[in-house]
Amino acid sequence: MTEPLESKQQQLAVIEANADYIGAVAYKYYCEFQEKGTLVILRQLENEGTDLEEWQLMYKPINLLPLMISDWKEAGLQDMIVKYNPDISVVCTFLYPNGTHTSYLFEPSQPPPTLQEQFQS
Repeated sequence: MTEPLESKQQQLAVIEANADYIGAVAYKYYCEFQEKGTLVILRQLENEGTDLEEWQLMYKPINLLPLMISDWKEAGLQDMIVKYNPDISVVCTFLYPNGTHTSYLFEPSQPPPTLQEQFQS
């Protein structure tokens, strides 16, 4: 598999800069789908920066993942989703136009339900 268009450090910087937003959006879509999955972060250019726009975020429940990421089980994403607890953590996947992807399981500073409530107010 080819390399992602961004380094791990760049991806982690995006997560760090947007952890609350990512957590709130992931929880919102988890509640809508009622199924574990991953928040896909669509990235197009190298060094795109840490700002995320709404169009870049797409939730894929586990039953739809094979339509977007063919090797998600081999890449370890399935294991992350199994360990994922939507009330305290988030699984996000960076996806690039060349088909490369990298996933992370993390816990935002506040639980996702609280973050979602804050963004709705």
